[in-house]
Amino acid sequence: MTAEDRTAVDPPVRTPRRWSRTAQTRAAILAAARTVFLQQGYADANVSDVVELAGSSSGSIYHHFGGKPELYVALWEEHEQRLYDAARSAVQIARSRDESDPVRLFLAGARAYLEQSWLDHGMSRLFFADDSPPGFERLRRTRAQAWIRDNTQLLGASGEPAGRVLVSVLSSIVADGAWELSGVDSRTEAEAIIEATLGFIGKVAG
Repeated sequence: MTAEDRTAVDPPVRTPRRWSRTAQTRAAILAAARTVFLQQGYADANVSDVVELAGSSSGSIYHHFGGKPELYVALWEEHEQRLYDAARSAVQIARSRDESDPVRLFLAGARAYLEQSWLDHGMSRLFFADDSPPGFERLRRTRAQAWIRDNTQLLGASGEPAGRVLVSVLSSIVADGAWELSGVDSRTEAEAIIEATLGFIGKVAG
């Protein structure tokens, strides 16, 4: 058989389907890890429980993630992305309605961020707990610094000390509100926390 013959009869490489299976496997592992971490916490969670729940294998987990710490971080990154996407979408919607005031834009993003925190408060509770892999706090601080830089740009704050402090304080108020939301299961209480948090932001921002 010539090279031309082989090209004509050999089945094509189905890369999209392979990537689809990979994505499905990864999603199943993360869903299982989410359940296991929520039930057991990080320290007490076992990869074997994730394997069993996902219907996967230890090799697959180590191939896609590397181990338990990486699973935890992957879940945290997904959680953070949901919060970021919610805030960014709210700011974009506000701008599409001709809102240009930096503080009102920040409040729109903060409300969406807090609402998403409440919707995912089980995961927020997990990540706020003092039960995480080594190096996680450093990773969280790095992400917080990037978040403050984004908020600085949104608020149009100056690089002067007063501007930096203002953005840091406003960002901390949002983070503290999210922490409070992680500890409640009542929608009514969550709404009160969100409104109180936004009220404090309004007072501080003037």
